Amino acid sequence: MKVLLIQPPCDKEIPIGYKRDYSKKARSPLPPLGLLYLAGHIKKHHDVKVLDMEFLRQGICELPAIINSFQPELVGVPSVIGLWPTVIEIFNLVKKVNSSIYTVVGGPNATQYPEETLSFKAIDFLIVGLGQLPLMELCNQLEKGQSGVEIDNCYVQGRSYSHYETKQSKEYTLNDFELPDREAVPFSQYYVSFCPANPTTTMVTSIGCPFKCAFCDCHNHSLQLCTAEKVVDEIEVIHKMGIKSILFQDDLFTFKPQRVKQICESLIERKIGLHWSVKSRIDCIQPWMPELMKKAGCFNIHFGIESGNKATLVRMKKGYNPEQIKKAVQIVKKAGLACTGNFMLAYPGEDEKDIRNNIAFANALKLDLTQFSITLDLPRTELFDEAVKSGRYHGNPWSEFTKNPERIDLVEMFSSELFPPKRLFDFLDEAYQSTKTLYNMERSKYE
Repeated sequence: MKVLLIQPPCDKEIPIGYKRDYSKKARSPLPPLGLLYLAGHIKKHHDVKVLDMEFLRQGICELPAIINSFQPELVGVPSVIGLWPTVIEIFNLVKKVNSSIYTVVGGPNATQYPEETLSFKAIDFLIVGLGQLPLMELCNQLEKGQSGVEIDNCYVQGRSYSHYETKQSKEYTLNDFELPDREAVPFSQYYVSFCPANPTTTMVTSIGCPFKCAFCDCHNHSLQLCTAEKVVDEIEVIHKMGIKSILFQDDLFTFKPQRVKQICESLIERKIGLHWSVKSRIDCIQPWMPELMKKAGCFNIHFGIESGNKATLVRMKKGYNPEQIKKAVQIVKKAGLACTGNFMLAYPGEDEKDIRNNIAFANALKLDLTQFSITLDLPRTELFDEAVKSGRYHGNPWSEFTKNPERIDLVEMFSSELFPPKRLFDFLDEAYQSTKTLYNMERSKYE
């Protein structure tokens, strides 16, 4: 079966919590890892093409010619909330070009709001959770002319469901995944401005996070970790492809210190000279880690710092204080690694003084790069639940937006009740002007 998997263009992305032109000015297109995992799995039995429209800077108007050329029997597109209107536009266009093409959607927004997603008739199938197994089975059935057999985590347009369930497979977890098919895209052309060498790719070695920050939903995912051996084997494959840098997408790469140690020592032993960056919590960096990680090729540790205000950190349930933040950053920088950090502005309970203190704290850390966003009430978080209980929302705006993607106002769910949106964006501008961020880096030489 001929399968076309599409990474949508970001020209119409809704920058939820960020500056309006953040995607254009601050984000480098990264390989669509989720689609590459799908391609790596189903290519054993099907003819699959991955189209990264964002990287290729293609507009949706170019899709008809691409579809007519490749003539896919099934088109799949992932959904994230900020690109949902674009995803709907793609599916409508696919059906307009050829109504017999099967369409399937997956990704976090579809998983979160399956019933709302299937309200769009241009979508034939919806896959929730991890997509490899259900997509393979769906393609196998469709190729045989079958589409009525039940498939775990796959839902069909037009059927009635009493509930939607995301089943977790005990036999097929992250450690069992086939490697992403990085050759399905022009892997040698992905460049990221802050990496010491290019081309750059992405990689995942774990899913989920055991911590329970009030603003985050990562703890809702079952924690899965690849073995150190599998991690290093994949890095070695990447190295042999000629790729120079890896951005690990794990929510918390440093959660298991012993695994970090094993990965680093194996990279050193095998003499794999790649540059790599990881995400970590402040309190998940042990004093010995940065130096060993640097020897193994790590060039950057990215912290979800979020705030320099002690009272805010308590409300966030971060579990650490500003002094611990300063100490961790010092340890990382002393080892010769770059250190970057995320910060959230206008957390509930913060006044103007608190917001400016947070910006000043970020500046005083002398990070190599910072990233700021306005705090939002994201779904499946304690912060959102508290907002609902307080009566701030009647119904679920995220659900309503999924059903009515033209209502962009529904996703600007800023957590702060003290400031109007314009004032919040003024604070964001102030933060970006006072620190070094990807938004204001000189990027022309990388494009």
